[in-house]
Amino acid sequence: MSPTQETASSLHAQALADLEAGRPLATLKAWQALLQQDSAAVHRHLQAAAATLKTDPVASISRQAIQLAHELLVHTPTDTEVHQLGRLLQSWGEVALPEVPSRALQLLERAWSCGRNDRLDQMLADLHARLGYGSGAHWLAAPSDPPEPWPIVPCQASGCVDCQALPPPEDPPLYLHAIPNGRIWVQRHRNVWSHSHGVAVINQNSCYETNLCRHYPWPWPGCRHQEAFGPLSLQMLQAAESTLSKARVVDSPVLAVAELSGEMFFHWQLELLPRLGRVWGEALKRWPNLRIWHNGGDKSYVRDGLERLGIDRSRLLPGCDHLSASTLIVPGFASSFGKPSSANLAWLERFWDLPGPSKATRTTAAKGRTRLWFGRPGALHRTVIGEQHWSTKLRAPFMQQGSIREQQAQVMQTDLVIAPHGAGMANLLAAPVGSEVIELVNPAYQPPYFDGLIARRQLRHRKLETSPTPLPLQEWLYAGPLAFPIDLGTESSPAAEALASLTS
Repeated sequence: MSPTQETASSLHAQALADLEAGRPLATLKAWQALLQQDSAAVHRHLQAAAATLKTDPVASISRQAIQLAHELLVHTPTDTEVHQLGRLLQSWGEVALPEVPSRALQLLERAWSCGRNDRLDQMLADLHARLGYGSGAHWLAAPSDPPEPWPIVPCQASGCVDCQALPPPEDPPLYLHAIPNGRIWVQRHRNVWSHSHGVAVINQNSCYETNLCRHYPWPWPGCRHQEAFGPLSLQMLQAAESTLSKARVVDSPVLAVAELSGEMFFHWQLELLPRLGRVWGEALKRWPNLRIWHNGGDKSYVRDGLERLGIDRSRLLPGCDHLSASTLIVPGFASSFGKPSSANLAWLERFWDLPGPSKATRTTAAKGRTRLWFGRPGALHRTVIGEQHWSTKLRAPFMQQGSIREQQAQVMQTDLVIAPHGAGMANLLAAPVGSEVIELVNPAYQPPYFDGLIARRQLRHRKLETSPTPLPLQEWLYAGPLAFPIDLGTESSPAAEALASLTS
């Protein structure tokens, strides 16, 4: 960290301390100084955020944040900006409240230091009651009864940097579990994104099959707190069960496969699809009238995979979040969360008719130095600032969107992939052995989701950090680090310097 970065971090830490001590005007003055010092980066972020407002599910919050930033850039903050900050932090707190109460409490208490209102008092009262602070809760408002449980998380789970660095685990065995009169359901985020947040399987005795259940937060494999997350997941699933809609009842055998965030491309392509595909043939032999249920959605890449498996749409059950079947067939989890198993990757190579690592030599690539950019135009999370400029400058065209096979064909003819971190990196499954991938990451978000895939394909991999997100904007322009942009708008970052070297 440079002296300038250390000074900025120190000023930002004091700004947060002032906010939590009830001095929001001092906070805004410190943040104003930080924004003005890095005004070029701030304007890049604000322009990128404004460009996606039409498709942004939290556009009303983003507009508040953009407005506050513009105000701080041009004049000294007053009580008007204090009110704006309080309203903005309260809005983000309400987004976090259903799933991450600890973050919601932090945001709402900071909002409270900017000014009270009845709704804010009620939310804080409910949160304090959940923590067992009864008298404090009642001082604010009468808390809801009964209070929701508060998940006591033993570690940072997927956010734990130490656990991310642990070696990959052995592949888990893959078994089929046939459950008479079983049920499966998916708990979705109660915020605007509505992603699959929990998966539960329940047997005919109304008991949870714990080895087939998962719920966020979920740890990296090898985490020393691994055993604590099973009971925690069960607690949260049981608490959510009362909110379920009535189960769709199917009087036939159903192969049911669900993953956390299963509707997202990474989790579908590297976890859900191979888990389904590896057992499909065996299951069909045992239950010829088998129906299929999954939580991957109905996007074109999902249809691609199912059609290639030979699964006719007549076998697919309509989408629902709660299913009961006379015979529920559930395969065990085929890999540890976030680290696709070797068996899954090997199956995908065969399934998509791709050369395995021993055959995918550099001869499969086109002659000469060919480049491909895994573009993220219009992305709401991790927008890539300046990617069109760099793509053109490096003569690395964006990968053309199309079917999975069409995308894989482009990757097979490439020996340098430039990949802003994102789900599109699942296409590295088709990369020739020995080819190169430059992964571009925001310093605050660089999980190793693709490390196993990169190692299997024996790729020459460089993970390069782009410019950091301005500290004040980290607090109130984005939902969290996962959404921070990958900023290539300046040539002073390690990533931009490395890309510039490719032009010579």
